Formats: sequence, C-alpha cells, structure tokens
Amino acid sequence: MPEDLTKTRQQTEIGEGLAVGCLVAGVNAISSTAPLDTALTTAFDSWPWVSRYPAARRHPRLAEILQRSSGRRGSRIARWSSSSGLFVPQLCDDEWDLPAACVQLEEATAIPARRWCELAAAFLEGLEPVYVWRAHPIDPLDDM
Repeated sequence: MPEDLTKTRQQTEIGEGLAVGCLVAGVNAISSTAPLDTALTTAFDSWPWVSRYPAARRHPRLAEILQRSSGRRGSRIARWSSSSGLFVPQLCDDEWDLPAACVQLEEATAIPARRWCELAAAFLEGLEPVYVWRAHPIDPLDDM
C-alpha cells in the first residue's frame, strides 16, 4: 500500500471511491445542499482505512472534492460532475461496468471495493433521503 499520499491524491481516491460506492448503491445524484462533510466524517469514524487519508479526515470539505472531481487529471476510474445543484457520480470510461470499475478501484487504492461500498453506504446513511436521488428498480416485466 502506498504511503504518504499527497492531499490531492487523497482527495482523488476519496472522490473515486465514493463515486463507485454510490453507483453500486444505485445513487444517481446527491444534492449539493446536503450536509456532506458531516455525513463523511461520521462514515469515516467506523471505516478501517481512514488512516490512509489524514488530510481528508482532518478537513473533509467533500463539496470541494466533488466539485473538483471532474477536472482532476488523476481521476481515471470515476468522477463526480456538478449540474443544477447536484453532484452526479459517473464512471470515467464508457466501456466499463461497475464490476470492472471495482477491480480498477481496488488496483489503484489497494483497498477492497467492498470497503469503498461500505464507506459509501455509511456516508449515504448520514444523509436524509431528500438529498439523495436513487435509480428506480428495473422491473423485467415492464418490457413484456
């Protein structure tokens, strides 16, 4: 596991990990008015890999991380786009599906994808449902 990540690299990994985790959870968007820092700080409290991200833990500023996500050169797996007061998680490569993105995330961060999903789930639990847009379940019978 790489040591001494720069603040920018820490922010990039947090942004990518949360984006992939939120996509796995079916999240389409999160309101920019949500209490993002509080939710992330609470999620960090039980996450075993938080010590890898000291800069992000000390000063979460998640809105800043998400706003800058789409312009980061280091973001190769997933990013957040900002649109109409929403943060929208996206995969960087149109050819990838979520399992491929999870593999890439594990390789890039040396943290299991399921742990990123656990962080995202804890983060989402800290947000009221009014702040989170989720995908509607797909009913296979709709096409019949």
